[in-house]
Amino acid sequence: MKQIQNISVQQMSEMPADDYICIDTRSETAYQHGHIPGAVCLNGNDERLKRFPKDKKLIAYCTYGEKSIAATENLIQKGFEAYNLSGGYRAWLLQHFEELSAEEARRYDRQMILPQVGSEGQKKLKNSSVLIVGAGGLGSPAALYLAGAGVGTIGIMDADMVSISNLQRQIIHNMETESVNKAESAKLSLQKLNDRIEIKAYPHALTADNAEEIIGQYDFIIDAVDNFETKFLINDVCVLLEKAFCHAGVLQFEGQVAVRIIYNCFRDGSAVHT
Repeated sequence: MKQIQNISVQQMSEMPADDYICIDTRSETAYQHGHIPGAVCLNGNDERLKRFPKDKKLIAYCTYGEKSIAATENLIQKGFEAYNLSGGYRAWLLQHFEELSAEEARRYDRQMILPQVGSEGQKKLKNSSVLIVGAGGLGSPAALYLAGAGVGTIGIMDADMVSISNLQRQIIHNMETESVNKAESAKLSLQKLNDRIEIKAYPHALTADNAEEIIGQYDFIIDAVDNFETKFLINDVCVLLEKAFCHAGVLQFEGQVAVRIIYNCFRDGSAVHT
């Protein structure tokens, strides 16, 4: 019995593309979520093997390069020159992130396998910026999820201090930050969650004097405040600066979210607000 040989992603990349075919041994669902370009999803379908020329090398892979060993052995038994991709699909992903470090690739692994995100989407998240106005019950989960997702720069603004009565809903704060400014408290939590991104704290209110300058620095604005005066200010400045933004509000067990997207119409250069 021929011994199964592992091949690294680097070794595979040095081979002429016409010399081999990648065989994805995972499920069809996993394959659809993301796969090596040009790979064939075999998934136990031996009928497809009949169409593979024997002069081509077959490189089998799974998620981590372990379960595909059995598939590689089966291919060898059928007379193919087959190899097992060491480290599997994840190893291939790590080698194809020009702007992401290996640690970032591992951190965001679960969302990058989604076709709606992928490596290109993750790079866009890394290069994007979001301002969250309000670090209370609405701003807390928004900030945590955006930081976890890898948004490169997050600004968080709030003039209030953390009180013990906040903690049952404002989950970004904790008992150690009681009496600390909410923006500063939120920054501490976000830095512990993700030290690969930049967090900016604004420990003061958004006003007509500072709104244009601060909002102008960010790609997307989240309105998580609880007063209409600030909501109207965010709306007016975002429309003025053509910034995409999101309004949110909550009362007891009811909530509301509205997103306003501003984009350019390329045909005439005008801005459209929806």
